[in-house]
Amino acid sequence: MGYEEAFPAELRDYYRKLFGSEAEEIMASLRTPVEKYYIRVNTLKTSRSELMRRLRKEGLKPKRSPYLEEGIYFEREGPNFEDDYNPGLKKVVANKFASESVYQGAMLYAPGVLKADKGIRPGDEVEIRDPRGLLVGIGIARMSGKEMVASTRGLAVEVTLPKFKLPSLSELESFKEGLFYAQSLPSMVVSRVLEPSEEDLIIDMAAAPGGKTSHIAQLMQNRGEIIAIDKSRNRLRKMEEELKRLGVKNVRLIHMDARKLPELGVEADKILLDAPCTALGIRPKLWETRTPKDIEATARYQRAFIWAAIKSLRKDGTLVYSTCTISYEENEANVKYMLEKGLKLEEQSVFIASHGIGMDNVQRFYPNRHLTQGFFIAKLRKV
Repeated sequence: MGYEEAFPAELRDYYRKLFGSEAEEIMASLRTPVEKYYIRVNTLKTSRSELMRRLRKEGLKPKRSPYLEEGIYFEREGPNFEDDYNPGLKKVVANKFASESVYQGAMLYAPGVLKADKGIRPGDEVEIRDPRGLLVGIGIARMSGKEMVASTRGLAVEVTLPKFKLPSLSELESFKEGLFYAQSLPSMVVSRVLEPSEEDLIIDMAAAPGGKTSHIAQLMQNRGEIIAIDKSRNRLRKMEEELKRLGVKNVRLIHMDARKLPELGVEADKILLDAPCTALGIRPKLWETRTPKDIEATARYQRAFIWAAIKSLRKDGTLVYSTCTISYEENEANVKYMLEKGLKLEEQSVFIASHGIGMDNVQRFYPNRHLTQGFFIAKLRKV
């Protein structure tokens, strides 16, 4: 199964129109995990060299980011077998979410199992496939096939040969102590581009799970005030735990729909709008379900957030707009909308990707060119 089938036909056509001959490379890259897996050093608690020492002791091979002093990355291993490899083993079928994890080196737990061959016994070597038949990994069964399907917890398959391997970090002591946060490179660039300072009142409009919020907090050295908003109670609860783990103290969490932001009556110096988007840039995509219709609907939805941000920004304030998608409508077209509303594009202090489509001064990360997630960043001023 080629990467082609991972994308609906109308989305493939959309990509070919937008990106021309580069579309094929972009789709092939999206199908695989990122080549460099980034984490952000939590400088509230440690330094990069100290954390690298700790990670080496924990058996990992960290490398320094050449772009950001708080960035560390690990090299992806793989692919460990070809797309058409057929080991002919007994078969376990995992759901999409579990398959995407196994594909990058995670273990397979029982809740992720959809189907398993009847004859599987603990100790058998098995192949794990996604619901569409793509081989994501090979491993040793730790339950019978029947148990895997019936159980709601426990390790189903110990994965010995995943398609790709990224480091597993959440069990590390250094993680539990809050010394780092797993965060993609473009996502770190966003907070840098915002250039927060402790005098600023900052609003993060769609804040959970808290990656960018906690990065802004560390750049402000836990001083000043950040208001972080999210409409999901559950996600905010998780975010609160995350901020505790990281030792972040200058954030006020507010449960609300950020489209109603003006009702808070706050005038912010700087606003980060990491907008809800179609997430077309997230890697790996075993398959994509979004179509150009979703792109148009989402771009319209984003304008309600943009409008709320503009109204809540003081004159001369800064708005950083970012998405983890690669469409035109959700990115450059929405920047045009902001320019019509009287905002002005600003230069970005950290610029390591490509210019926008027909637009300079915005930053576009391409998965094939920059070996990152697909991502977009714009910085604007309210004049």
